[in-house]
Amino acid sequence: MKRLPKIFTCPQCGEKAVKTENIKEKGGFATVKCGNCGLEKEVLINSISEPVDAFGDFIDIYYAEQEIQRLKKRINKLKQEEEWGELAFAYSILSDLCKVKAAQLLDEEDFSMEEVQDWKEKSQKYKRLEQSALLELEASELESGIRTDEDSLFSEHDETGIKKKKDIDDIFDDPGFLEF
Repeated sequence: MKRLPKIFTCPQCGEKAVKTENIKEKGGFATVKCGNCGLEKEVLINSISEPVDAFGDFIDIYYAEQEIQRLKKRINKLKQEEEWGELAFAYSILSDLCKVKAAQLLDEEDFSMEEVQDWKEKSQKYKRLEQSALLELEASELESGIRTDEDSLFSEHDETGIKKKKDIDDIFDDPGFLEF
């Protein structure tokens, strides 16, 4: 049976020297620390967390800034291509990352409340942009119509999911066919 690792590779120095401490204590936090370079962070845990879970959260926090920069570049490309669904998803991730950054600052001993508030405002801004992108997506779908396969134009569905064949004459004979 394979076991979960207890020692991990440090994202800063590259050495396999990261351990998780206090994982089984009831404090709600575990300390993830590199024995080589001294990189250390407290992460939130729950009663069933394992060292690998704490390390995963540690890595997410460590790379959050890089992910924010990567997503900002991707957003510019998605705007140009008018990929509204992907854009909404990217804004959603950015909003969540900003919340993580705000929480990360609150964990530090000497944090600036202004900086925390700035990250919270960024999170709210990205949430609004996500909603805007979703509205654009909806509008573009209404404009272009729902994409369907050729068979669906001449068939109808009922609750059973079985297609019923319809003749073209039935469609044109329908009095509501051209009404909007």
